Amino acid sequence: MSRILITGGTGFVGRHLIQFLKSHTSRVAVLASGGSSSTELDVDYYEVDIRDRGAVRSVVQEVKPNQIYHLAGVSAVDASWSNPQLTYEVNVFGANNLFNAAMSLPSPPRILNVSTAQVYAPSSRTLSEDSLVQPNNPYAASKAMAELLVVEYQKYAVGGIITARAFNHTGPGQPPNFVLPSIAKQFAEIEAGLRPPRLSVGNIEVRRDFTDIRDVVRAYCMLLEKGRTSEIYNVCSGSATRLADIIQMFESLTGTRITIETEVARVRCNDVLQICGNPKKIREVTGWYPQISLPKTIADLLDYWRSRFAPLRST
Repeated sequence: MSRILITGGTGFVGRHLIQFLKSHTSRVAVLASGGSSSTELDVDYYEVDIRDRGAVRSVVQEVKPNQIYHLAGVSAVDASWSNPQLTYEVNVFGANNLFNAAMSLPSPPRILNVSTAQVYAPSSRTLSEDSLVQPNNPYAASKAMAELLVVEYQKYAVGGIITARAFNHTGPGQPPNFVLPSIAKQFAEIEAGLRPPRLSVGNIEVRRDFTDIRDVVRAYCMLLEKGRTSEIYNVCSGSATRLADIIQMFESLTGTRITIETEVARVRCNDVLQICGNPKKIREVTGWYPQISLPKTIADLLDYWRSRFAPLRST
C-alpha cells in the first residue's frame, strides 16, 4: 500500500484527489495550513504552515511517504498581486521546505510538483513544454521559480520531482471565484428565481483549454507513477473553447436566454485571447487522455449548483 502525502489537500483539487486515491486503497495523509469542514475518514490531517521548515520536516519524517502530491500554494492571480511577498514565501520557500524534507528521507519519495500553464509567455499558438516561459503575474512567477528547485535533486538515484503544468480545470465543488462555477451558480440562481436572467461575466471572447478535475487528478496519479523525474508535462485537453460558446451550452441546458453584463472587475488588462496546451508528451508517457467531455463537465457543474439552491426552489 502506497504511503501518500498531499499538501493543500483540503482544497478543491485535493478533495477530488483524495477521493480518487482512496478508491485505490492508498494510505493518505494531508498537510494543510487550515482545517477543513469536510475531512475524510481514514485520512490523517496535519495542520501545518508550509513556510514552517521544521514543522514540514516533522510531518514528512512521521509519514515517510513514498509519493507526494504538492498542491499547496497561493493560487489566485488577484491574491498574488495583493500580496506578492506571501505568494513567494508560500509557493517558492514552502515548496523548497517540502522538497528538502522529502528528499532527505532515507528512501526519498517521488514528488509531483503541480505548476501552472500561466508560466508560459502569452501566445496564440498551442503551447508545448518547450514553449517560452515568461510569467506576467506574481503567482505565475512564483510557480516558475518553484519549477527550478528541481535542479537540486536531478542526480538523486531514488525519488525525484515531476512537474505538471496544469491548464484550466474545473468541476463540481470548485468555488465560484473561478469562471465556469461562477457562470453555473448564476444560472442556478436564475432558475431558482433569485436573480433576473442577467449574467455577470468578464471577456467572453477568450478561449481556454478546460479539463474536468476528475480527469486532472487521474493525470496527476499517472504522472507520479509513470512520468520521468526532473521533467515537465502539460495537463490539458488540447482544445480551447470560447467562453461565449460555453455560456450557450448553459442556456441550452436551462432553457434560459440571458443578457450579458460585462463586469469590469472580471476583465484583466493583460488577458490572453487564447490559451491552449499540447498534451502529446503526457499521452506518450502515461497513456492519459481526458475521458469526461466539456458538455458533461458543464452539466455536472450546473447540477452541483442546482442542488445548493434546491430547498429555495421548492418554497
